[in-house]
Amino acid sequence: MPEPGPRPDPLSRVLEAGLAAVVVAAPLPFGAVSPAGRLALEVAALSLLAIWIVRALALPTPLPPRLAALGLAGLVLLGALQCLPVGAAVTSVLSPLSLETRRASQPEGAALEAERRILSVDPALLEGKATLSLDPQATASALRTGAALVALLIVATSVVATRGPVVVCLALLVAAAFQALYGTLVLASGHPVIWHVPKTYYLDCATGTFVNRNHFAGFLAAALPPGLALAVWSARELPVAPRWRERLLAAASPAGIRTAFLGLLVATGIAGLLLSYSRAGIALGIGALLLTALCLGGRGWSRPVLGVVLAAVVGALPLAQIGAERLAARYARAGDDFASPAGRSAVWHDTLGMIRAAPLFGVGFGAFDAAYPIFRSPEVRLHYDHAHNDPLQALAEGGLAAGVLLALVLAPLLREIVRALGRGRGTLAVGLAAGAAALLLHGLIDFNFHIPANAATGAILAGTLLGLRWNEEAT
Repeated sequence: MPEPGPRPDPLSRVLEAGLAAVVVAAPLPFGAVSPAGRLALEVAALSLLAIWIVRALALPTPLPPRLAALGLAGLVLLGALQCLPVGAAVTSVLSPLSLETRRASQPEGAALEAERRILSVDPALLEGKATLSLDPQATASALRTGAALVALLIVATSVVATRGPVVVCLALLVAAAFQALYGTLVLASGHPVIWHVPKTYYLDCATGTFVNRNHFAGFLAAALPPGLALAVWSARELPVAPRWRERLLAAASPAGIRTAFLGLLVATGIAGLLLSYSRAGIALGIGALLLTALCLGGRGWSRPVLGVVLAAVVGALPLAQIGAERLAARYARAGDDFASPAGRSAVWHDTLGMIRAAPLFGVGFGAFDAAYPIFRSPEVRLHYDHAHNDPLQALAEGGLAAGVLLALVLAPLLREIVRALGRGRGTLAVGLAAGAAALLLHGLIDFNFHIPANAATGAILAGTLLGLRWNEEAT
């Protein structure tokens, strides 16, 4: 299977291999939500950026569009500003909520006097200067992860512009198939563990190496469409034979075996997706696969569409054995999460209140967990550390400034998604665009972009799509 584009330099190969390794390895430590897993992801991303800088000093290096680059730089600077100790005077102007919350947490009267006696010093002298963020430590942590995601997007843009998207698509498919197979085997075994750690939640669902079934399904929904596009691209190398004998010979050729193997990986991924029992994840994942097939196959029941149907039938066999009725029952209760007065709709309403209280610069990236109790409705008794709506949470944490900067990033990305789905960027671009669209849509009712592994996948998908405009020979 020839690789498109000009012959790359050695550092491009290293960067491409590094991106593929991040795609496969990032979900392994529980979706990189643990401190060690997240740190490993950040170190890997920033190491790739360091190699990218070395290459950029020696060779012309494609970059994301200016609007996207401006938005990304602005988001990093905004996060840095939020956690800097700017003092009470500046905070009172830019983020009155942060200053009011800080003052409300300080003891008064007899409690203050008792604290002074115990400490033998004025407690105010022990406090640092005020920050725009309600939780500057959480914002500093979010800034570190955000910088790593920006690094992955920049590296992906340059790698795909030089190397093409083949290896990225293959890595996404391999990662999806492994996650699905692992999750299916764990569920079928009756011993719910992730590696050596017993599962605590979602014991009756496949979750791969993720903790949450919805984030597992979100990863598969993003990763499987590029894999399907890769299988379609491989199938187009097969000769069109009018007779069955020639068709069987073509199927037994190296290209035919490769295509069948890629199709098997897609079917494995679909099996895991269905066993996640994630309503939105399954709907978006199957929808993205069908969108990929329809865009690649044109009108009617073309071969890509039939291929998706066949892969779905094969993938549904484990679901039929384990319990398809459970999935049907879950879809029958699809509106419960939104109709409940203590469900996601209530959290979204509370988040809007948070946005109104800190409209310019938000409560601080990563500070939603600390700020939400101030705005939580009385009927919401569960602990929500995320808004279950990534755009709303971004506005709550970063305010209008973050909204404008994100728009600068999303505008060229959405343009590339539309162009790719219109076949303006080649076969593989269709799957990449469908996967990115599925992840973005899932973010409207969940928080995939706050799961480091899924956020890294989204950054790589975005960088890949933005890099295709530099590579006219991309497949």
